[in-house]
Amino acid sequence: MQKHEPDGGLYLVPSPLGNLGDLTLRAIEVLKKADLAAAEDTRRALKLLNHLELRLPVISYREQNHNRAWPRIAEVLSGGGRVAVLTDAGAPGVSDPGAFLAAEARRAGFAVIPLPGPSAVITALMASGFSADRFTFAGFIPAKGKDRRNFLAGLAGHPWTLVFFEAPHRLAESLADLAEAFGPRPALLAREMTKLHEEYFAADLPTLAASAAERPRKGEITIVVEGRTGPEEKAELDLERVRHLALTDPRPTKALAAALAQESGRGRGELYQLILAARLGGDSEER
Repeated sequence: MQKHEPDGGLYLVPSPLGNLGDLTLRAIEVLKKADLAAAEDTRRALKLLNHLELRLPVISYREQNHNRAWPRIAEVLSGGGRVAVLTDAGAPGVSDPGAFLAAEARRAGFAVIPLPGPSAVITALMASGFSADRFTFAGFIPAKGKDRRNFLAGLAGHPWTLVFFEAPHRLAESLADLAEAFGPRPALLAREMTKLHEEYFAADLPTLAASAAERPRKGEITIVVEGRTGPEEKAELDLERVRHLALTDPRPTKALAAALAQESGRGRGELYQLILAARLGGDSEER
């Protein structure tokens, strides 16, 4: 049974990741009836609309220009019109503009209608073969080295499948830090999904890190890491022992962390931070 569409409202329309054939029939119908498109990138939106042979007014929308764009959007919605939100690729609001606009429209009393469709998160997750019963989308990995390592160390013991976005120029560093924090965990590197140079590379994290260092990649990148499974989950971490060794064992922090990681099955990054904090009296600032 076909759902009745409201006469007006803010429509969140997922855009193809690359292959224009992935746009849904419902999305095309919404775009045909829309009065305005609010797009993350007006050039990419116009390319899509031209492919569909649609003539639709398009304005730029990013959270940074919300105050300039919102009055035009609100004017259309107030008149009972339809505004289609388009991001560069994938679902609006998932590491893209859309969530803030949807919240603003709902606060103002306008209907907000999300459409299912293309998603880099779901596409890469399906390709990985890892459990999708429970998974966590962790967004873009922090750009700065220390922030990135702390962020990943905090996720090292996470039992669910993890999905990350990453920029190509930071890929090698991020994969190296992932391998340091998670150990030889199975993972999938998905690049340029649905596009001409689509690539899926499944391997353990150290292998992916070495490959990225040897052969830099370009394009849109999604990383899927298997959740913590198997016997290593049974290994409990004796924090008092770690603290004692941190203060008495003469080995460098990195070497001690590696040894304890092999013994316990815990991520080296997690142990590194614990040892460092103990040696610095609770201050985890790197020396």
